[in-house]
Amino acid sequence: MLHAIAIDDEPAALEVLSRYAEKVPFLQLDQTFTSTTNALTYLHQHRVDLVFLDIQMPDLSGTDFARLVAPLQKQIVFTTAHADYALEGFALQALDYLLKPIEFPRFLQTCNRAYAQTTARLGQSSSIFVKDGYDWVRVDLSEVLFIQSDTNLLFIQEQTRQVSTRMTIAEMLATLPSGQFVRVHKSYIVSLRAIRKIERHQLTVGTVTIPLAGSYREVLEQRLLG
Repeated sequence: MLHAIAIDDEPAALEVLSRYAEKVPFLQLDQTFTSTTNALTYLHQHRVDLVFLDIQMPDLSGTDFARLVAPLQKQIVFTTAHADYALEGFALQALDYLLKPIEFPRFLQTCNRAYAQTTARLGQSSSIFVKDGYDWVRVDLSEVLFIQSDTNLLFIQEQTRQVSTRMTIAEMLATLPSGQFVRVHKSYIVSLRAIRKIERHQLTVGTVTIPLAGSYREVLEQRLLG
């Protein structure tokens, strides 16, 4: 379970984040704050894995707050209506940058990234959660061979099962750790560790042949062969 807080001087924005957090099975939004000063006190007294942080705050700006708490090594997600702050946000090594109005799929994508990084840091198998129909399914990334896209539906092929979820391939790519997965075709993402053979127009992943598009071949070879 990820423990999170949200900081925003707009109660309506905090209400949106609270409503979204209730839909994510591995996220617990423990507190919300309209003051960065109060949030700072809480951070030093409680376990917090993830901070949703508005940039334009009245007492202490979100970017200044992030610099102040950097030694605590919390995962920071900036939430703002202004795209102008994106560069500064990423310079502060923020996990993500969510532009308002925030859509739930984008929120979930960010939560999955935070979950995967937290489990990896704790020495556990890196994993994400996806929605399969009405159910939430945990996907162990070390078990994934490849992911196939069919419009807005993804089929995640593991060693012993297949999981389907309603996401775009771009959304999945943004969620997955880039050091473990690579896109090889407009409809396929593959696990680098699962590749067994690379041919001119295809590659073998496990026991399955996957098409290899020429536009992705150079990136694949750089990632796999250095």
